[in-house]
Amino acid sequence: MSDASNPATTPDPVSNAPVADWHNDPTLSEKWKYRFNFFEKNGVPGMGSPSPQLRAAFKELSFAERVKVNMNFFALFFSFIYFGFFLKMWRQAAIAFGLIVAASIILSIFNLSNGAARGASMGLGVLFGLRANALYYLKRTQGDIGWKFF
Repeated sequence: MSDASNPATTPDPVSNAPVADWHNDPTLSEKWKYRFNFFEKNGVPGMGSPSPQLRAAFKELSFAERVKVNMNFFALFFSFIYFGFFLKMWRQAAIAFGLIVAASIILSIFNLSNGAARGASMGLGVLFGLRANALYYLKRTQGDIGWKFF
């Protein structure tokens, strides 16, 4: 069964999991293809320690290319809305929303200052912006990634 939202996805005859041909997908912009190509050659960045190959490839990029590969500004500013409505990653949107709610509850319980609230908000935004590209790559190449966020 192929994914109706992705015309370039076909099922793998052995595992019946979707196999994406993102190279020929007309729905992906050149910016996404550039990111996906980098991830395919060098590995996907995670929250842990990056591999030596990924570190070396990342150092070879210019500043603008590093930002293009590593940061997603729509996810930075629109968090769970971007994950859910635009990237169609509903589980990751639920995780992002849950993190925002949990941070708000913790900040209100401990009655922390507005500066702490702004800092937590900015920190979560950066986290979402840094994870969006890698998570979308995993979704488009591996199909359903479940509740993975980190």
